[in-house]
Amino acid sequence: MTPVATKLTPQEKKDFQRITAEIGTTPSNALRMFGSAFNRRGGCPFNPSNPYSYNQATLDAMEDAALGRNLLGPFPSANDMITALLTDDDSDDA
Repeated sequence: MTPVATKLTPQEKKDFQRITAEIGTTPSNALRMFGSAFNRRGGCPFNPSNPYSYNQATLDAMEDAALGRNLLGPFPSANDMITALLTDDDSDDA
């Protein structure tokens, strides 16, 4: 084995140590797992610009929210939306 060194902010290191402990591993083992996956894939084992693999509809909705587009939807208020959700109206199914 040979060491690999990197730098994190103090908060990143603290969070990394806490999260690895929560999932039952160590920071060193997590880095070994990442390195192994990186090498098997021939690059980053996830898309850094979309690390959670959101589908396009979700990415579009996130962009809309970030840009303030379409935030009201078809309802003028949250109460109107909830009323519509709770109303059993099958007239659109005809």
